[in-house]
Parts: sequence; C-alpha cells; structure tokens
Amino acid sequence: MKIIFSRISQSVSKGNTIADSMAKHPRAFARLDLMLIKSAEFSAELPNCLKMLSNWYELKTRLKRIFISRCILSGIILHILVVIFPLLHLILGKISTSEFFIKIATALGTIYLLIAIPLTIYRSMPNTGILRRLLDALILRIPILGHGIRQLSISRYCMGFNMLYKAGVPIAQCAAQATELTGNLIIADIFKGGTTSIEAGNMAYEGFSRKLPLDYLNIWQTGEQSGELDKMSDKIAEISGDRAELLFTEFARWLPILIYTIICIFIIIQIFKLALGIRSSYTVIP
Repeated sequence: MKIIFSRISQSVSKGNTIADSMAKHPRAFARLDLMLIKSAEFSAELPNCLKMLSNWYELKTRLKRIFISRCILSGIILHILVVIFPLLHLILGKISTSEFFIKIATALGTIYLLIAIPLTIYRSMPNTGILRRLLDALILRIPILGHGIRQLSISRYCMGFNMLYKAGVPIAQCAAQATELTGNLIIADIFKGGTTSIEAGNMAYEGFSRKLPLDYLNIWQTGEQSGELDKMSDKIAEISGDRAELLFTEFARWLPILIYTIICIFIIIQIFKLALGIRSSYTVIP
C-alpha cells in the first residue's frame, strides 16, 4: 500500500486527479471508493468523502474483528478434537501411525474445503446474473446474518447517494449509481424504482419498493419534501450501519455456540463408537 500511495502521489503531481490515479490500482481500491472520490473531487466535498470512507472501513474492520475474535477459540477446539480421537485409536492399537496422520489430514482437509469452497464460489461469481441473484437471495435468508447484510446494503446505498448528491450529481444519476453500490442484487431491486420515478417527474421514495423498512421510507420522504435529502440519506446510512453492526455482533455471538453444539454431538458419537469398539474387543467367557 505504501508503494501504491507513492505512485498515486506521483500521478497527482503530474496533473492527474486522485480518482484517476487510484483507478490504475483496481485491486487496491473498491468501486465504491473510486466512484465517491471521483464525484467529490468535482465539488468541495473531498474531505467529507474521505471521512465517510474512513468511517465505512472502520465499520468493516470492527465487523471482521468481531468474527475473528469469536471464532478463534472454537477453531482451536475443533483442531484439537481432530487430533484427539485418532490419537485414542492409535493408543488402543486400532490404527497405525501412518493411518493416524492420514485421518488427521483428511479431517482437516474436509474442514478447510467446507470453508474454502463457498468463499471461492462467492468471490469468483460475477456481479450480475441469475446465479448471483440466487446467491444474494440465499444469503439474505441466513438467520441474523441475512438481516445484518440487508441493513449493511441499505447503508451502502444511502452513503453512496449522499456523497454523490452533495457533489452536485443530478438526483436521477445519484439514484442509479447508488443502486450499483448496494453489494446485493435483491436489495438493489428495492431502490431501482427510485430512478424510474425520478425520471417520470416524481419523487424517488414513490418508486422505492415497500420492502424497504417503513422508518427508512418515512425519513427519505421527509428529506425529499423538506429539501434536506442529503441530511436524511446520511441519517438512514448511520442508522442502518449501526443496526448492521448490532446484528453482525449478535450473529458472531451465536456462531461459536452453534459450532460448540456440533462439536458436542460429534464427541458423543465418537464416545459411543469408541465404547462399542472396546466392548466388542472383549470375549465373554461362559
């Protein structure tokens, strides 16, 4: 990142804009960053834009830390169990040393694949299309997590709209570009009607889907009718961002409990298998 920022500095010193200089490094900067900074550079809102992006990335970092901190202990326990049960079979002489290591490698490989495959599919899937739409719909149905992602997507839309609107971008264009920033096609559909409504000469909120929470719809309506849409969209972004953080925190609290439950069931099954194996090794003398 230090090298990238150094190159951006050199590019800007040659007369290029910050957004154009950042666009040369697509792997380092998200589309959201580029779109907002490009719009902010044409207005006096660049400091506010950078502050907004800073708050956004602070939120993302907090959410990642919550998940990591909650899952570390359960992950360690899972790895210990993967070693313990083959070790018991090794001590009892039921498997050889080579079979012991094979069982551990097989178990760990299965666990890593179960984690890696969904992540790979999600990252490699295109941003549009039927498959992406089905995946986005499925994600929103995950208990607690789906509601958190819904709130986060709403926050992304309102944050993007707010920054574009402040930069002087026409409201119809703000609505259209902000829809692309939601990160979820199902949530994007909720806001798509806003662009159509504006183009027809009506207000944006009239075209929003009624699947949008009523309190957000009322706040947006108030903003459009009072001429303070920038403040109201910023308010919705703040509220939905806070709600998303609470939901992600709650999901992270329940995730280890779910993992521990699965581990306990696995332990009980293995204990019964081990007990039955020991019992069958003895012969009853009449």
